[in-house]
Amino acid sequence: MKRLGRYLFILAAVMVLWNTVAIKPLKIFTVYLHELGHALMAFLFGYGIQSFRVNFNESGYTLVQPKGWFSTFMIANGGYLGSILFALLILYLKRTALKNYILGVLAILFLAVSIRFSGFSFTLLYSIIFAGFVLVVYMLHNEKVNDWVIDIIGISSAAYAIYDTFVDTILLQLNLQFHLIGGWNQQPLTDAMQLAKLTHIPAAVWGMIWLAIALLAVNATLLKAPASGKGKR
Repeated sequence: MKRLGRYLFILAAVMVLWNTVAIKPLKIFTVYLHELGHALMAFLFGYGIQSFRVNFNESGYTLVQPKGWFSTFMIANGGYLGSILFALLILYLKRTALKNYILGVLAILFLAVSIRFSGFSFTLLYSIIFAGFVLVVYMLHNEKVNDWVIDIIGISSAAYAIYDTFVDTILLQLNLQFHLIGGWNQQPLTDAMQLAKLTHIPAAVWGMIWLAIALLAVNATLLKAPASGKGKR
């Protein structure tokens, strides 16, 4: 199967099954990358993090130590932008000589972050299970299985950025404004809400910005990806 066809198949399957239990472990993985995005920005622009959590109900948080306004701004943007960045990085590295190290590095990273900042928690348990899964993949010594696993987690991370920004940010803010759907009027402290308080730009606008970036990333990674196969003779 050509790379483009595989990517589109995975993206369609993930979006269709998004709210089913079938891909719950995959959704938790994408939340993990989202929180790692916040953590990365906290280390780059702040004083690091104090705590890191990813929960079974697919929520999560990163307790950060910002330095000031700009630091807080970058950290708040780090979640969804981190999801997109990690998706692009995973799918790009798969086309290089580093392909066979991607899953192993992710497993080590998850374990290191969990042990250091999560303690004995579901976050650590998930990291252990993920590391065990990666070990099984490596033990199979099957390049096709490895390729599919990498493609699935990479595409899922991009899909998460698209779905979550659209549903949990843009639609949520529209519903809060116009009361379109009853019973969905709670206003959680999302990344977009933090940025709205910080910049006085509506949360829905931040959702649209993230969604646009995610769609551009998907276009660059999926639609513009070269087809796999033999090169020119």
